Formats: sequence, structure tokens, C-alpha cells
Amino acid sequence: MNGKRRKTSKHVPLSAVASAVSKARRELARRRKQLADATRPGAADLVVDSEWTWARTLLEARSRSLSRIPGVVGFGLATKKTGGVDTGRPCIAVLVRRKWNTGKRAGARIGTIPARLRSGKRSIPTDVVELREIDLHAVTPPGSSIGPARPLRGTVGAYCRDPATGAIGGLTAMHVTGLKEYPTGQNPPQVLLFTPSLADAGPHATLGALWQGSRSGIDAAKFLLVDPADATTEIPTIGRILGWRPTTFPGDVGAPVRLFGAVSGFQPGQIDTPAVYLPQYGLDSAILVRTFTQPGDSGCALVDSGNLVLGFLVGTASSGLRVFCPVSLVLSRLGCDILT
Repeated sequence: MNGKRRKTSKHVPLSAVASAVSKARRELARRRKQLADATRPGAADLVVDSEWTWARTLLEARSRSLSRIPGVVGFGLATKKTGGVDTGRPCIAVLVRRKWNTGKRAGARIGTIPARLRSGKRSIPTDVVELREIDLHAVTPPGSSIGPARPLRGTVGAYCRDPATGAIGGLTAMHVTGLKEYPTGQNPPQVLLFTPSLADAGPHATLGALWQGSRSGIDAAKFLLVDPADATTEIPTIGRILGWRPTTFPGDVGAPVRLFGAVSGFQPGQIDTPAVYLPQYGLDSAILVRTFTQPGDSGCALVDSGNLVLGFLVGTASSGLRVFCPVSLVLSRLGCDILT
């Protein structure tokens, strides 16, 4: 021991640790609400920690070259996974339709993806992630809550207000309407309210008419309510919507979220990747979430633990990941704001 006393760690009571955790959670909720209060439609779909803005700038600079690699369908800031375990280390996720099998020559199914992307003296690893075709979660009846006068059904995610006119509408997935874009000269399809019972698929009211929607960069639509009194700020089981916010990186990696689909009901989950760009699927940005949904849930809102809306369901991809359009892009493209 050379005459020196060994330093011992100071004992911290477990109650003090629990108190610190509770305080940190309250502070996190307060900061996320500050973010919600500070953002408006048209704001960024992802807010990146200043420590990692260089990585996002690098990704934007390399996005075109990544898109040209055979088999690549998207990319975004993420945390690297090894053996299915999240290491927590930031990386650039490169999404491919199908990864090559172990033992086969690299590039047999996808082009060569660099192990790291570099910016001057700094570099960030890549992580190849399989993301197969996105299965849109509309459904033929019975069993869901809304739809046009055709056999496709989805979920009312939230209600919205036109800031210019004050008109009240609802938000859902555009693919539920069966159209690519609206308006484009056609008559507005009616949006019908259906009973949620699996035993009765019949519409019992006209909820409204399609107002605006797109499947270019987003997959979202708003419909104008016949009766504004039908609008509510409550989501079953989740409670009252308190606003909306963009996702953050890396702060929202692994963040707990909830949803309520017309078919699946209440479902918990966690964010896998706060924002990925999927040009091959026509999505400018998307949130990947580990949760459960079923056909008929399309359009349901993704809500954080503070009852702030983050996005709206498009469908399911591989490995249990669900794909959501970010709320910031939806509100910006559709010219509305969440009703709170």
C-alpha cells in the first residue's frame, strides 16, 4: 500500500438516487414542453444536439452519394446496434431493402457502404439496417374508425385548425383516401365515420370531406369537419393533447411513446430512430418506432410521455419497426396546426 490510504467511494443513499432520477425526468418533461412552445409549423423535423450538428451536416453533404449506392433506400442519424443491442454510440444508419447473408460476399445484394463517413479530422461510423417494403396500415372493412366512401379505413390521429380561417378539421394518413394528391381538380371525397366494432363496418355519419393531402414527402391528409363540435383534443387512454414538437437527436433515441389505433387500441412503444430520410419510399423524413399496430391504424398519432404529438402512422417495416411522418412536416405541408 506504500503507506497510502485507498480512497473509497462515498455512499449515496438509494432514496437520494431515486429523488435525482425523478428530478431529471421532470426537467426533461419541462424542456420538451419548452421545445413544443418554441416551435411552429414549418420548423425543422429534427432538432440535433449542438455536439452532433457536424454529423448532420456531413450526412446532408453525403446524401446524394449514399442514395446512389445500389440497394440503399434511406439514411439518418441513429445509434449503433451490435448484436441487436443498442450501444448508445451515435452513427449514420444506412437503410437497405435487404442485407446480404453472413458468409456471402459483401455487395452481393447491396453496394459497398463505407464503414465510416469523415468530415476533416472527425468521423462517424455507419450501421447498415434492413428496411423492407413499408406495409401501409389502411385496411378494408370491417374494424376501423374512418374512411372515404370506398373500402379503405384508417384512424383519426388528431384534430387541427386552419390558422387563417379558423376552420376545424381532422388529420389522418393520405393513403387511406386512395389518392396520391389533393386537390388536383377532382371533387372532394367524403370522409365517413365508422363504428369501431369488428362486427359492424357500416358508416353512421359523414364526418367531413377531404380538404388537402399528399403522398409526396409525407403521407398525410386533413379533412374539413361537417360539424366542428365533433373535434376533440382527447385521445382515448392517452388523454388530452397538450401540443406537438419535433423529435431530437440523440435525446429521443429510446424515448417512450404511446399511440391509440382504431383497431389496435392503446399501444406503448419507444423511438428507435428519431428521423430517417426515405426517398425510395417517397418520405422526406420519418420516425422509426418499436411498437405494435395493425391495418386500420393508419393515421393514428404518435404521442410522447408529455402528451405532445410527434407524428402520424404510415405503416410497418421489417423487424417490428413502425414508420411515422413527423408532425412538423405534416402541419407545414397541410397548412394547419394541432387543435389543443
